[in-house]
Amino acid sequence: MEDNALSEFRNKKISFIYQFSSLIPTLTVLENILLPTAFGTHGENNAARALELLGIVGLKEKMNAYPSQLSGGQQRRVAIARSFITAPELILADEPTGDLDEETEAEMIRFFTMMNEEKGVTFILSTHNTDIAKQTKRQMKMSNGTIKEL
Repeated sequence: MEDNALSEFRNKKISFIYQFSSLIPTLTVLENILLPTAFGTHGENNAARALELLGIVGLKEKMNAYPSQLSGGQQRRVAIARSFITAPELILADEPTGDLDEETEAEMIRFFTMMNEEKGVTFILSTHNTDIAKQTKRQMKMSNGTIKEL
């Protein structure tokens, strides 16, 4: 693929949850969630979808807040919501629940499972949390540069 086609493919099909929330400090929570939609065509109801996602992650009341006004766990939930705004087929997630308390972590893993089962979203999770890894359909382990299926 040429660069533009590859960028468009990534924008429509793949999303990321980074190890750190990577929110833009000068954008509100809602604007941060909508940011990936600025780089492609993703339909007309992006704001409604963003509000729906904020409700799912329990932060609808924070839509006009800035990242500095949020806890680390709240920032993480915004990053999780942002990863779903483009309705991706694949989400690459590096320690996606790292800043969350156990209850919220369990809620987010249930959300990931639901999105996998109902919407067919594939997740590739990188985690040190064996409790999370045990909940997945397939586990791989990297050891000394070698990847092994568990």
